[in-house]
Amino acid sequence: MTKTLKQRAVTSGRWIIFGHLFSQALRLGSNLVLTRLLVPEMFGVMAVVSVIMSGLAMFSDVGLLRNIVQSKRGEETDYLNTAWTIQIIRGFVVFMIALLASMALYYLGQQGYIPKGAVYANSELPFILAVVSMGAVISGFNSINLLLLNRKLMLGKLTLINIVSQVGTIAFILTWAWYQRDIWALVYGGLFGSLIRVALSHILNLGERCHFFWDREAVKEIIHFGKWIFISSILGFLLNQGDRLLLGGLISPEELGIYTVAFFLANALKSVLIKLIVSVFFPVLSETIRKAPENLERIYYKIRSKVDAITFFVAGFIFSTGDVIVACLYDTRYQEAGWMLEILSISLISTGSLLIGQCFLAQGKSKIVTGFIFVQTVVFYATLPFLFFEFGILGAVWSVVIAAMVRMVISSIYMKIYFFYNIKKELMMLPLIFLGYYMGVIGKDFL
Repeated sequence: MTKTLKQRAVTSGRWIIFGHLFSQALRLGSNLVLTRLLVPEMFGVMAVVSVIMSGLAMFSDVGLLRNIVQSKRGEETDYLNTAWTIQIIRGFVVFMIALLASMALYYLGQQGYIPKGAVYANSELPFILAVVSMGAVISGFNSINLLLLNRKLMLGKLTLINIVSQVGTIAFILTWAWYQRDIWALVYGGLFGSLIRVALSHILNLGERCHFFWDREAVKEIIHFGKWIFISSILGFLLNQGDRLLLGGLISPEELGIYTVAFFLANALKSVLIKLIVSVFFPVLSETIRKAPENLERIYYKIRSKVDAITFFVAGFIFSTGDVIVACLYDTRYQEAGWMLEILSISLISTGSLLIGQCFLAQGKSKIVTGFIFVQTVVFYATLPFLFFEFGILGAVWSVVIAAMVRMVISSIYMKIYFFYNIKKELMMLPLIFLGYYMGVIGKDFL
C-alpha cells in the first residue's frame, strides 16, 4: 500500500528525531569524556579545521541534495549517476584546495605573518588540515542513493547508517584519546567514520548501483538550479561558521575551545530541528507545491507552530539555566561557557523562520533565499568585529544572536511579499519563552 505524504513525513520525522537525538546524546557523552582527556586548546584547533573544511565544502556546493529532491528528473538513473560523478569531482577539488590552504598556513606561520597566540598560529594546524582534507575524497564516493532517500522520505536506512558510522567514529576517538591523549584522536576518528559511511552506503541495498555518467542536460539543470545554492552556501558558511572563523584570529585556542563547548550545547536542539527541516519538511513542502499548492499555507503553519513551541520554550529555559547546565556537565576549565550558552540560546527563537527559505527553494526560487542570507551575512560581519573590540568576547557572542534575529525579520518580509504572512500564527507561541524561563528559575532553586 502506498503511503500518503503525511504518513511518510511522520515516519521520516520519527527516524530523524530518533537518529539525531541518539546522535546528540553520543556527541554529548563523548564530549564530556574527551574534555577530561584532552585540553581545551585541542578543541579550539579542531574547531578551526572544521570551519575551513566546512567552508571549502560550501564554496563547492551545487545543491545536489536539493536538486534531487526538487527536480522532476530526481529519480532518473542517468540524472542520479551524473550527480554522483559531480559529487566525486567536487570531493577531489575540495581536497586539493585544502592542501593548498594547509601549505599557505604553514608558510604564513613560519614567516611570522600570523599573530602569536592566535589559533591560526598553532604549529600543528597545517598538518592536521592536510590529513583531514582526505575525508572530502572519501565522502565524495558516498552512494548517491543516500540523497535519493531524502526525496522519497525513506530515512530509516539513512539514519541507521549515520548512527553506525558515528558509533564507529566515537569508539575510535575515545580509544585513541584514552591511550595517546593527543589531538590526532579527533583527526583520524573523523576519517574512520567517513570510511564506514561510504562502505555502508554501497553495501546496503539502497537502490541501483552507482556508475560514472555525464548527461549534459542533467548537468545543465543541476548547475542552473545550483548556482544560487552555491552562492547561498558560501554566504551560509560565512554566516554559520563566521564566529569561529573570525575568533580564530582574535582569541587563543583555549578561549575558542571554551566557546565551542557553549556553541555545541546551544545548537544541540537546533541541529535536530534543522535536520528535520532539510530532510523531512523540505520534501513535504516541495511535494505540496508540486501537487497541491493551495495547501501550502496550512501545512507551513502546522509545521511552524510545532517548531516554535519547542524552540521558544527551550530558549527561555536555557537562558535562565545555562550556567548551571555547564557547571553540571563540565569541569572548572569550561565554566566561562555558561554565560555564553545563556546568550546563544536566544538565537533558538529564529529556528522556525528557516522554514521560509525552504518554501522558496521548493518553488525553485533559490535566488531569493540568497538575498536574505546575504543581508544577514553583511550585518554579522559588520557587528562581530565592532562588538568584539568594544566589549570583548561578550560582544562577539551577542553578534551571533543579532545576526539570527536579522535573518528572521528579513525572511519574514520576503514571506509576506511572495507568499503569505499571518502575524497571529507567527507570534502564537511567544508566551512559551517566558514559561521556559520561569521553569528554569524554579529548577535552579532546587539545585
